Amino acid sequence: MASRTKQKEEARARRLAEERARQERQRRQRRLRLVSGVVIAAVAVVAVAVAISSGSGNASSGIQTGAKANATVSGVETLLAGISQNGNTLGNPNAKVTVTEFGDLECPICRDFALGAENTLIAKDVRAGKVKLVYRSLETATGNGPDPGVFPSQQAAALAAGLQKREWDYVELFYHEQGTEDTNYVNDAYLDGLARQISGLNFAKWNSDRGSSTLTSQVTADEQAAASKGYRYTPTIIVTGPKGQAQAIVGDTDYGTLQRAIQSVS
Repeated sequence: MASRTKQKEEARARRLAEERARQERQRRQRRLRLVSGVVIAAVAVVAVAVAISSGSGNASSGIQTGAKANATVSGVETLLAGISQNGNTLGNPNAKVTVTEFGDLECPICRDFALGAENTLIAKDVRAGKVKLVYRSLETATGNGPDPGVFPSQQAAALAAGLQKREWDYVELFYHEQGTEDTNYVNDAYLDGLARQISGLNFAKWNSDRGSSTLTSQVTADEQAAASKGYRYTPTIIVTGPKGQAQAIVGDTDYGTLQRAIQSVS
């Protein structure tokens, strides 16, 4: 019988293969649908965020230091500056359209989405007050990693930052400084290191709050909600508005696809 480690490695490989195959099918479909390229106005903060992400996502240890850390923190602060945060919600609470991301902070495909299309969405539509963005938990990559038991605590760490209106700072920093999926880089030092990079965060309060059973129960509730809808992969992106809910978007996607989903429910 295969060892538990081998089984987990095989499960992780199958999951990644399935998600990437799904993404490739979506990309082919989008290429066929597109008559002309989507022209996106140049937004400086997005350029900064994407440039940072290209060199930071595959480090095995995660937490950045020195000039790279300074650039990452500055990019995240600029991206989110002046945008309202309330718990796990980013943006105008009265926005007509809600985009909900079910994600796993250790998921590399979630990282690709977050630092690509989602950052563009934040810089344009969330900042303009047209869309609010909600982050919810769904375990995928972490469950197939070397320490699946860390999932509730790592997601609760982000929720604890949300108690101080900084959850999206924490989520962004996690994705920017995400380590390699098959390593156990997510530990107390890593989670603490991200929190210490957030300007204005009361670290002592955050450190106390992140152990709250209320927050881990919220993680469990998110997963139960995802299961009830049949969501199995991350990211799963749900777009709702006055006209109802668009078809769920699964895996990494582009800004044009998000825009079409938003327009369909507006």
